[in-house]
Amino acid sequence: MTVQLFRFEVRRMLRHPMLWGGTALILAVQVYLSWGEQPDLTVDTVRATGFAACLAGAVLVVSSLAVSRDGRHRMPESLGGLPGRSRARTAAVLAAAVLAGVLAETVFMGGYLLVRLASGPVGGRLDVFEPLTGLALGALGGALGASVGRWARRLIAGPVVMAGLGLLIFLNVTPGPGSWWSPVVQQHWMDWPDRPSGPHLLYVLALAGLAGALALLRHGLRPVAAVAAVAGLAVAVPAGATAAAVPPVTPLHAGRFDLSDVDQRVRERYFGADARRCEQHDGVRYCAFPEYVPWIPLWAEAVAPVARAVPPERRGLVPRVEQATSSWIISMDSGVAYAPMAWGRPDQRTALAQSVAFDVAGFDSQCDARGQARMVVALWLWGQGSGIGLPTMLRMDEHLGVTPGSEWGDTEVRYARLMLRTAGIRERIWAHWDTLMRPATTTEQALPLLGLSQQYPVSKPKGAPCR
Repeated sequence: MTVQLFRFEVRRMLRHPMLWGGTALILAVQVYLSWGEQPDLTVDTVRATGFAACLAGAVLVVSSLAVSRDGRHRMPESLGGLPGRSRARTAAVLAAAVLAGVLAETVFMGGYLLVRLASGPVGGRLDVFEPLTGLALGALGGALGASVGRWARRLIAGPVVMAGLGLLIFLNVTPGPGSWWSPVVQQHWMDWPDRPSGPHLLYVLALAGLAGALALLRHGLRPVAAVAAVAGLAVAVPAGATAAAVPPVTPLHAGRFDLSDVDQRVRERYFGADARRCEQHDGVRYCAFPEYVPWIPLWAEAVAPVARAVPPERRGLVPRVEQATSSWIISMDSGVAYAPMAWGRPDQRTALAQSVAFDVAGFDSQCDARGQARMVVALWLWGQGSGIGLPTMLRMDEHLGVTPGSEWGDTEVRYARLMLRTAGIRERIWAHWDTLMRPATTTEQALPLLGLSQQYPVSKPKGAPCR
């Protein structure tokens, strides 16, 4: 391989529209899919690595087309009289494709992480091996494309291999003993044990070296290429086996569990004595896992309006807010409002404001609160921090949905919305707080205290009344 030939191939590769068009498209799609969510480095880097595989597929196709160029359109006859040999051209395309793939992945990964870092307070833990794996995928795409182009010599070979690998990666959604033999393992959640990202990065790099050596071996057995192939295989097998040996994750989403059922790799992290860091904001105590302390002011934005609507002498009723995992649910204590592992979606703010409001009003069990004045007040409190509505499941994150324990009906919602529009209602609620909070006080009895007239049908409980 000559320096001039390498430079020629690099210029051609870096001008290819598929390379940079794919980079721009994948970056735009990834930013769009994460828009509205608070940046979390634990999962953002893993998701970006999954999309980096798509870009690596584009690099694979570009590389396979470039290396097979000298076998199309009477090119063998044209090149036969030149001093350069096909081995030199393969080496030049291989090196250029690896360089272009790594550069494209760097632009994508760096651009995405910069957008996420600029999107607000950042939570989670940064595993540097994850973005480096994204860059290694660019090298693997370039090397594999050169190998496919040299051995298959068909225009369709590169796209077929890309589609096949893409399908395997897409179907590899559940981490298990065999999943880490894939170049990409997309599935991960922020409260799961750490991934074997270091051995997996080494595995992907070894695959790239092996693929590059196979491309050169197409021109005959040479010592350097043979040693590179053996070395790549010698590194890839133990590195892949090390990653695959990591026990799979088995989250606890439903049922009755105790601490011994929690994966021991995360038991101390989420249930140890120093698992959370706490801060006080406007009289409310917030406790978050260390990597998510920057999100506490965001939770306070949803909770503070509810807390301020409680009479000053009753602010002690406002529960503390505590971050909880969604994969390791053991119990939910009364007197605590739980913040999820993800933040930014409307349901998350709604659920947190609802939990605080209902805790203040004393709703902590499965019961029917139709017809009770305190439910109307609880909905009014809830409305200080978010929109209100009938009971429904709210998505705390991709893995966990919550429903309120108490039931209420359309009458309670309509009176609460009327109260949210009525001037001076807060002073009336504060003046009659103790009466309104008694389970025996009906909505109809509360209306004169609130300065309202009866406008909606009387609501009766359909199940066991709340006590």
